[in-house]
Amino acid sequence: MWGRVIEIMTAVWLAASPFVFQSPVDPVMLWIDFGIALLISTFAGLSYWPPTRHAHLLTLAVATGLIAWGRLAVLPPPPIHQNHIVVGLFLLMIALIPNYASRPPRAWRRDTADSVS
Repeated sequence: MWGRVIEIMTAVWLAASPFVFQSPVDPVMLWIDFGIALLISTFAGLSYWPPTRHAHLLTLAVATGLIAWGRLAVLPPPPIHQNHIVVGLFLLMIALIPNYASRPPRAWRRDTADSVS
């Protein structure tokens, strides 16, 4: 589940980045960044619940939107929009990682339910 933790940390970065880049305080832009960060963390958090374990794949749509918005909003893109592009590309990579990527394959695991004592 380390991929989901990275997604949540990336969402925190996205929410903090307007302050880091000291972009002009536009309340609409600030709330949009906060909303996108909330969406990313919600999808990552829902992936911990077994019935919605594939919710993190919805992050792919959010990441694609971030990339498009960062690229097409203003030309040439200011640093805050360049950050949106980089965060979107990073999320595209991380969202594809399965929840249990660090566990060995199912065939290699010894489940306690299968063992006879």
